[in-house]
Amino acid sequence: MTRAALSFYAGCAAAAGALLGPLHELAEERLWAHMVQHELLMVLAAPLLVLGRPLKMLVRALPARWRRFVRVPRLCSDAAFGSITHAAAVWLWHAPAFFAAALASPWLHFAQHASFFGSALLFWWSIAAPGRRHLAAIGALFATMVHTGVLGALMTFSRGSWYPGYELADQQLAGLVMWVPAGLVYPLAAVFLGAQWLSRSVRRAGASIRSD
Repeated sequence: MTRAALSFYAGCAAAAGALLGPLHELAEERLWAHMVQHELLMVLAAPLLVLGRPLKMLVRALPARWRRFVRVPRLCSDAAFGSITHAAAVWLWHAPAFFAAALASPWLHFAQHASFFGSALLFWWSIAAPGRRHLAAIGALFATMVHTGVLGALMTFSRGSWYPGYELADQQLAGLVMWVPAGLVYPLAAVFLGAQWLSRSVRRAGASIRSD
């Protein structure tokens, strides 16, 4: 089995673990479990699925005459667009009014999960897209780390509960989940991209010297 296939199946397993089984049931009662569910979708399942390159496999499965019609819009590979779209989804749904509305409506709850997951897929696609600009992708990763960390810290240090039906301690633990373990994914990905960029730069410099 290839590395891409392993990544894809791991992403499917992470998404299933977030949305099905004991965690989903616990998330109905505990905000911290709800946050774990969201973060599994956004910082684990989404990047693993992107690294699995499902679109490439889908294109290969299509008849040759149809493949030329499959195109990913260039905007989807723009790191700034991906990070802004993802940030909008994260902050919008964590606003108390929208969060409470999602809890009260199964359809809005589905929309919340779909927008978290969909915007995370777009974000990670823009980070891993072929021909990406490494510095722009690294900047988007650090910007996402900062704004999600700020939101997590606000929830952690709040003196009152933002969401009806949840205790303050539960909210603070949820904020800590977003702030620390989930927030570590972004700098780790940035370090990996930076090392990759430096390695390519060194190889190009070496090739240029040899050609001279």
